[in-house]
Amino acid sequence: MNEVSIKSPYKIIHFGDSHIQGDRISGALRNNLQALGGNGGSGLFFPYSLCKSVGPAGTNSRITGTYTYASILKNPTNQQIGALGYQISFSQGALFTMEFNEQFRGLRSKEFTVLIHGSVDTVAIALTTPGVLKSQEPMGNGLTQYRFECAEIPSKIEFKALTACSLWGLEFIHEAGLVYQQCGVVGAQFTHLLPYKEEILSMLAWQKPNLVVFSYGTNESYGSIDSVKYQQRISAFIQSIKTALPQAALLITNAPDTRSAGKPPKSEILVNRCLDRIAKETNLAYYDVNRAMGGWGSQALWQANDLFLKDQLHFNKKGATLIGSLISHALFVACSIGIEEQDLLMQEINASFPKKNSAPIRLEPKPVDRIYIVKAGDSLSAIAKNLGTSVESLCKLNGISDPDSLKLGQKIRY
Repeated sequence: MNEVSIKSPYKIIHFGDSHIQGDRISGALRNNLQALGGNGGSGLFFPYSLCKSVGPAGTNSRITGTYTYASILKNPTNQQIGALGYQISFSQGALFTMEFNEQFRGLRSKEFTVLIHGSVDTVAIALTTPGVLKSQEPMGNGLTQYRFECAEIPSKIEFKALTACSLWGLEFIHEAGLVYQQCGVVGAQFTHLLPYKEEILSMLAWQKPNLVVFSYGTNESYGSIDSVKYQQRISAFIQSIKTALPQAALLITNAPDTRSAGKPPKSEILVNRCLDRIAKETNLAYYDVNRAMGGWGSQALWQANDLFLKDQLHFNKKGATLIGSLISHALFVACSIGIEEQDLLMQEINASFPKKNSAPIRLEPKPVDRIYIVKAGDSLSAIAKNLGTSVESLCKLNGISDPDSLKLGQKIRY
């Protein structure tokens, strides 16, 4: 088969939790893919540190004046929030400053855009960094894109809010190359995107990505989960994205084998099973991170080989780079691209993959407190099918003698 190349420009948008906001896994993917498609930058980015979160690396941000912030996890005043998952609301007169240093992972340029949500019938911000406003373009849904150009590549971006408004993101502009944008939110679950579907769809329709990646599952695994409802809601969300972005490819990756307080998250097997079904149901590409690590119990081997932080939940730089290399290699193979890079990646993977001094213990976490609540129209056979089990198993586990005698609100353990 002839090798396929990545045409420029090409845009990838990667949604996820803290594994993605930290930009180590997505950063490794960005480096590998931009080696083939050219460096088009990191797309939209956000001053997470001003929201008491982390990142982006290589920046120092501050605001002089009054401001508030919100995220898809914590939004007490019901602010609209875009695809990046955060927003900062400025009071009139607030001064925003973001300084850059050599550790900034994006590619800076003379031209950049600022996404502002607020009134579109007036100019909301004024650049105080030396530069000029090239355009002010309404994007719909109360969002305006301000495009500025500086005489030199700026070492800082600074603007003043002329009226109360909200910041949704910034982006350095490049005419060519592959753009790899991460939209991670610390603590996020897949379902946290759903209340902001309209804003996210609007932004994605404007950005026109070629590939959208979703990496969730870890945070959902901490507690109990209604797998049927979870699967239905996420599948519907995915279908809406496919409708809005018929030209884009979509990929789901699942939860890696991690630990919470030294213990396996109790619902991780169930969550990963749901993500697998969602991908099949919506006809999406799917990458099994858990299996690539070595399966259940492999976390101990990765920890012993210094690929995790001490919390046993987050990969360190070496571990995240390895995960990014594994996903990159799978993408290259599936798309028949980067033949030489495939060989180099495999060499890197083999060199850094945890050494099997002893076989990992493939101990599956025990399903604790997994409860399904019977709803109107349910049958035990339908419940068993959706939960990935059998009627016989449910009857035995719940002491059910007559499978046709379900009651509304009955709790079914599985």
